[in-house]
Amino acid sequence: MIQQLNQIFHSIIKSLEVLYVYEGAKPCGRILLFQDEVGKAVNFLNQNGIYAEISDFKVLKQNAQSEFYSDRSLKIAKTSPEKGHFFAYISRDAETASKAKAMESENNHIGLGMLLGYPKCCCEFFEKNFNERNTDLTLDTLKNSNGFEFPFYTNIAARHFDVALLSHFPHSFECNESIMMAKKNLDVIQRHSNEISALVADILKSAVIYTAEEGIFLLRKYEKTGNEIEYSNVLTTTKSKLYYLLSSNKNLKVVGKNNFMVNDIEIRGKQFGIMAFA
Repeated sequence: MIQQLNQIFHSIIKSLEVLYVYEGAKPCGRILLFQDEVGKAVNFLNQNGIYAEISDFKVLKQNAQSEFYSDRSLKIAKTSPEKGHFFAYISRDAETASKAKAMESENNHIGLGMLLGYPKCCCEFFEKNFNERNTDLTLDTLKNSNGFEFPFYTNIAARHFDVALLSHFPHSFECNESIMMAKKNLDVIQRHSNEISALVADILKSAVIYTAEEGIFLLRKYEKTGNEIEYSNVLTTTKSKLYYLLSSNKNLKVVGKNNFMVNDIEIRGKQFGIMAFA
């Protein structure tokens, strides 16, 4: 079924979000649909027992670091001639889908998050930290976390490569409720495809360098010894100078959450973080 969903929604993350709702693992989901594909998607959802409410506005993706994901978007009128995306609020219960749409229109972040099944601690974290200038909370999550190595279940950085088990920012990479939710979602995937569940877990088990300006990097097949990390290859959203430095060395030394050294060159910055998921 996952392959069929991907043909409709053109994204692994969106397809899995629909699958979780279909299987009852999530009470409600929220996905972006390109405006020309709304009708086809809604027909598919209805045929499979899922209600869909469509937002009364469109959004234009802005400052996207990858083709798969953008944390920042601009609301525009649904009648605007500009091509954009609509939000679809999906649930097996029509009232829940309708409530989610209403919560979004009221900018009720906590109410919407709770309807989507997110942990209360993470909803409150989002409410506290999210604003127009701070729409990507990955580094805020890292700041709230101990150390720099965490369970792979909470790796939300890989969403930029269309892989994730969570659709919310956990308040910490050690959030127990988020980990339990991710494990439940992985079980749903495994029931449908051992191959896809193994692939998702494998990609999430990466070290990550997260930057606001030079891209996001997954350091694949990594091994950690103390504060040193060796890796086999690098996946990137942007082939920047940092990408070439990382890909040509295959090892680094972690100094702190916000800085590391490669070939005796120290890399640091306020809008920068390093984390490892195992």
